[in-house]
Amino acid sequence: MANVQRICSRVFSIDRAIQLAFVFAIAVVTRTLFVEHDVARWVYLLFPVLMFVAYLSKNRKVKVVSAIGSLALILVGGLIEPLELDAIEESFILLPLCYIVIFPGSLWPIASSLLIILSYLHHLPAEEFEEFIEDAIEIFLITSFATVMTYYQVRLRYQMLRYKKDSLTDLLTGLPNRKAFFNDLKDIETRPDIDYALFHIDLDGFKSVNDSLGHSQGDKLLKAFAQRVSGLLYDFNDLYRLGGDEFAIIVQGQNDLGDRISDTEHQLRNKYTPRFMIDAIPYKLGYSIGVALLEDAMRDTDLWCKNADIAVNKAKLQGKNCIQWYDADMLDETIREHQIEKELSRATEEKQFVLVYQPKVECDSNKVIGAEALIRWIHPELGIISPLSFIPIAEKSTLIIPIGRWVIRAACIQAKEWLDSGHRLSVSVNVSTVQFVHDDVYKVVSSELEGAGLPAELLEIEITETALMTQPERVISTCEKLRKLGVKVAIDDFGVAYSSLNYLKQLPIDILKIDKSFIDDCVTQHTDRMLVRTIIQMGHNLGKVVVAEGVEDQEQLALLKEEHCDIYQGYLYSKPLYQDEFNLQYIN
Repeated sequence: MANVQRICSRVFSIDRAIQLAFVFAIAVVTRTLFVEHDVARWVYLLFPVLMFVAYLSKNRKVKVVSAIGSLALILVGGLIEPLELDAIEESFILLPLCYIVIFPGSLWPIASSLLIILSYLHHLPAEEFEEFIEDAIEIFLITSFATVMTYYQVRLRYQMLRYKKDSLTDLLTGLPNRKAFFNDLKDIETRPDIDYALFHIDLDGFKSVNDSLGHSQGDKLLKAFAQRVSGLLYDFNDLYRLGGDEFAIIVQGQNDLGDRISDTEHQLRNKYTPRFMIDAIPYKLGYSIGVALLEDAMRDTDLWCKNADIAVNKAKLQGKNCIQWYDADMLDETIREHQIEKELSRATEEKQFVLVYQPKVECDSNKVIGAEALIRWIHPELGIISPLSFIPIAEKSTLIIPIGRWVIRAACIQAKEWLDSGHRLSVSVNVSTVQFVHDDVYKVVSSELEGAGLPAELLEIEITETALMTQPERVISTCEKLRKLGVKVAIDDFGVAYSSLNYLKQLPIDILKIDKSFIDDCVTQHTDRMLVRTIIQMGHNLGKVVVAEGVEDQEQLALLKEEHCDIYQGYLYSKPLYQDEFNLQYIN
């Protein structure tokens, strides 16, 4: 991209130089015509007028007529009152340059140079013929060279413009793409005098079309949808395809924005027909739309897009073919989320994160054998921010990677401190799906273990089934290397996602953690008890340690002991504790 920008900059610099040369050439040729001619010399003042009309006019016919008129003026004047050869040599060599600027990349310059040469040939004295031939060759060669160079410059400009257009166009639908959308958002930030509304469109049930009928049919359906919606919109609407089955409409206005929004909403609600015929097959395609005003986002385009996202998500929850406005009820939540995202980037540097530790207890002996490290964010202004609030935001922005690295480092240091004080407690940390996909987890873990001087067997890495299904080959490879290092690997929240026995067979793990949702009703619900029993037996048959999460009462613990669960954790024994609380109760 940088190379393209440099080329574009070079092209524009050449354009400016040629324009200056054009003005200079017009001035020189005009002066020669006016000074060297005695007969009706004022007529030649038409030459610069005609040339500038030809240069500035957008009408092709006017441009051609003006250019022909200026050339005819010179040729006729030369026939009536021939000029000296020196005058022609000094000034008329510049004339073809004028036509290069007016008709870049065409044969006009070469044709004009040939006509000038031929017009002065018939009255040329014999003694000047040799000099004339030299001048003629010089004019022709320079003109030809300049014409060829200009032709390639025009082609380059065309290629740059085409590249720019292609880079901003969605190839499937022909609509402006995501890049064009964000470019336009930057322009919107510079136009405070205009109001805007954003319609974020998410198609309902489109994924099922792709899954059941294939991407080819899905592409045809997307194209048909884009064409239909485009036909419903007005000239104050801009429609974009953001990617996949997501589209956006920007509505602009000044004093009439409300009316324009109503018109757009009316078209989408009442004029849109959800039935499509693709290859003689009927499809029904609905949508959910979130609408947000730029003014409600304090003209912050990032926040504006987030508001529309929140609105469209709420629309999807309310059902299909729903248009949901971003309203005041969502405002506080959005502002807080936006502030959290901005503050996240410096939270690690300013040491606002801390770890709390929930004891992991052997069911039979009731002995603490380790702890799960859980992150907490203590913000100086917002107070304690729940991981449920900031972890999803961190995962969207990939800030989860530095945060995840910090958690691993802090947990290793803490486990080493416990070991040095004579307590061999393992510590487990959760690794995000995003971190597994975008970071080298093995390298991070091995580096932190070495830095803290912690034996690898005292660290446990917990992954979710979602992480396993996202990139199974990458996850399996990483887990194998971690286990060879001595680190234990656990599947967290087992049973609530895919629970694929095939992947469970392949995945090199040591621990299964039963999700709290199964433990909650395992005493009162026979089905839940059978599921708990099945997971424990399956884990033991595969040689895995089984851990139960979220144990809150003695009846649950008694059942787990009866089913021979290995380890439990939960509020029955202890809530997550800060380091000094944990040390006070279980270390000192």
